[in-house]
Amino acid sequence: MEENMEILENLNDTANFSNEEVDCEFQEPVFIGERFWMVAVFGTLVAVINIFENSFLSFMLFKKKSYRSSHMLYLALLAFFDVWIAAAYIPLMSLNLSVDYYQSVTLLRAWFAYMLPMITISHIAMTASSFLMVAASVERYCVSVQASKTRWMQRNRAAIACFSVILGIACKFSQLYEMQIDKNELCAGTMREYQLSLSELTQDYWYGQWRFVYRTVLTILFPFFLLAYTNIRLVVKLNKSDFKVLQSTKLSDAKRKSAVRNATRTLVFIVFTYLLANILNVVIIFWEYIDFASLTGPLETFYTFSVDIVSLSTIFAGALRLPIYVICQSNLRREFYAQFKKIISFGMLKKYKPAVETDDNENDEDRRTPEPTSLSSRQYPMLLSLGTVLLVESETDAKTEIPSCKVIRHTEKETCEKVQNI
Repeated sequence: MEENMEILENLNDTANFSNEEVDCEFQEPVFIGERFWMVAVFGTLVAVINIFENSFLSFMLFKKKSYRSSHMLYLALLAFFDVWIAAAYIPLMSLNLSVDYYQSVTLLRAWFAYMLPMITISHIAMTASSFLMVAASVERYCVSVQASKTRWMQRNRAAIACFSVILGIACKFSQLYEMQIDKNELCAGTMREYQLSLSELTQDYWYGQWRFVYRTVLTILFPFFLLAYTNIRLVVKLNKSDFKVLQSTKLSDAKRKSAVRNATRTLVFIVFTYLLANILNVVIIFWEYIDFASLTGPLETFYTFSVDIVSLSTIFAGALRLPIYVICQSNLRREFYAQFKKIISFGMLKKYKPAVETDDNENDEDRRTPEPTSLSSRQYPMLLSLGTVLLVESETDAKTEIPSCKVIRHTEKETCEKVQNI
């Protein structure tokens, strides 16, 4: 979805323009119906699910201090940027296809009004997410393979995460100045009212080299291949750690190894979905450098659908984050379920729960029979909690003049007391 998004916009919106001839007739893009249902309908549904899931994840992971100070900080930031990516997908991709499908000039003007800042924010979020994933994978790699580097990674986790975000901004903030929107007054009120073209900044040789070589390698190819390498090493390590957990004789040692294994497995699945979502993007990038003419010529349909699929797979991978956490980590699953249950009930579940479990007799203190063992329960809290039977000497019975004792029996449900003669 990275650089290919720019080419997609040019294909959809500027292929019908000509600087030499003024022709206001709109030519419908290829396979607009099929692409509309794939991107604007199905893609929007996936984006909405992505937004809700990752908003919930961000809230849960940022809420607890223990998560913010652990490796979960990377996953919390990743969920935060996933929200921005999915939120940008709808106005950028879905509305773009809707403009061509409905041939609406109003939607066209709205799309060009926010397109440049929105696409910049989207690319910054995607780049920062890839760097955060690299940082999290390297830390997991150190924990599992290079233990000597683990302490340094953990001590500087916040600084590494901050650097990843700043690096993502530095690589993509200039996206805002790489394109320009020109209004064609002769075609005002038609679908060719606006023209999207490259700015003068991109005509500079050195900036062009940085844009197409350095930035592409740093933000797409380098994270992809580094994540692929670390993921393979982590998968191999996971198989060995499973065997060690089974052999562990100490319960505490087994729990610690199991927690490390679950955290590593979670990240492995997250990185795996990222690699699947971006493998087509990497293929297209290499293809563009090798034979770009074939992509814009006989393979134009394949090229167009490929860009749509890359964009859709990016938000689909983000929508898989929450299911991965729920499946791989039981502690997160319990917390997520409890919080989700609270959200569904709007915080009223706890308030109304006593009213369901009790009846009128239990709520009426005057009609309840007082428990005679309250004093005894306070006198022997430890023994009663163990479910013991106590013989406590009592006063002599006035009628029989025979000493008696109190038999106090405590169970988990009740404490009873009776007097027996001895």
